Amino acid sequence: MTGTLYRPAAVAIAALVCTVGVRSQDGGVDARALSALEQMRAAYLSADALHIRVTWTARYEGIPSYEAPLGLDVFELRMQRPNKFYMEASSTRGERPSRYVIVSDGTDLWYWRSVPNTYIQVAAPATLRDLPALLPEDAIGTFDGLTWTNDDISEWDLLVDDDDVDQSGPPDDDGIAITLGTPTKIGSTAVDVVKMTSRPASSQMPFEFEQTYYLSASTHLIQGSLLIDRGIYDVTGKPFRITKRAVYDVLETHPRFTAVDFTFTPPPGAKIASTRMR
Repeated sequence: MTGTLYRPAAVAIAALVCTVGVRSQDGGVDARALSALEQMRAAYLSADALHIRVTWTARYEGIPSYEAPLGLDVFELRMQRPNKFYMEASSTRGERPSRYVIVSDGTDLWYWRSVPNTYIQVAAPATLRDLPALLPEDAIGTFDGLTWTNDDISEWDLLVDDDDVDQSGPPDDDGIAITLGTPTKIGSTAVDVVKMTSRPASSQMPFEFEQTYYLSASTHLIQGSLLIDRGIYDVTGKPFRITKRAVYDVLETHPRFTAVDFTFTPPPGAKIASTRMR
């Protein structure tokens, strides 16, 4: 089942980063929602510094968790342009816990991951946009017991403007409706609500999804997200539902960093990788 389930977050991120299949004249696309996404993308690309920490929770109904797509539990990101960067992500959803760390102090770049507890060290890129080319192709991922499977992290794609973001999508990306919901609040923060809804499940795509982003009305940055997958579990022939929620425990747009915030210390037993991990 894991191999046959499409990762709907990849569709959403493709729309967020590249507006793939998303045009204001399309019948299922609200021009106001598209404008909100464009403002969001511009906000990330223009941010001089950022500090976020996100916690994901997941609920599985009608399907065991090990059959569902993997994903992160927690990630933290610190960014200071032009080229200082720290990102740590961890997951307990695979066959064993996994974690990776990306650090650029402006001079050197390190990438470490828990399996097989090795790291690479190269010269830091001049800008964040140059960062992905220096990392393994599966650097942003979760260990499934055999290999690292790619994850979707909106802020990663938005901050580095990653040209490698998956744009393939399900058979017909134009079937995704993008609408602007009723404004609400997360805590004391006023947020705009952008919702992406797939076509109903069919034989070509045996599940449907609804991805909701909560964007700060003032900064246009992501303040939270909710992903709901629904379909028929092929093992039982009965409906399943997966609900994933992202809570932003930390979101600082004017953080005060020190050198310690962009320091890499190899974990115990870690060795320099003999290859680029590609």
